[in-house]
Amino acid sequence: MNISEYLNSEKAQLAVLTKMAKIDGQVTGSEKMFLNLMARKLDISNNDFEHIYENTDKYEYVPPINEEDRFIMFYRVIQMMKMDLSVDVEEIDFCKELGQKLNISTDKIDEIIKLSIMKNKEVVEYDDIRKLLVG
Repeated sequence: MNISEYLNSEKAQLAVLTKMAKIDGQVTGSEKMFLNLMARKLDISNNDFEHIYENTDKYEYVPPINEEDRFIMFYRVIQMMKMDLSVDVEEIDFCKELGQKLNISTDKIDEIIKLSIMKNKEVVEYDDIRKLLVG
């Protein structure tokens, strides 16, 4: 793989989601299924998926300029955080760090994380998160 492959936006997005899945030390079946779903959505091949999965730290995620794309990425990370039905401190810290990189205010990040935890085993809809982001 050449260096530009590690900067590829879609692959880097999947690497971020993979980091979130791995942050608690294990990847559950539901997390792996979500990663596979996102790989298909991002048009990433099975071979590239495996490479990303094994080499997440080699990918450099550059936040998009477009606000909507930043919101979507944050939404996806929030969904990954909830995928194993438990939210760990490391996952919350990861969300906060990524939210700041995505230029989302600390207050809004905290509100979204609070909502996500409050909805425990429920899916937090994108529209609910978007309302908090733009409100």
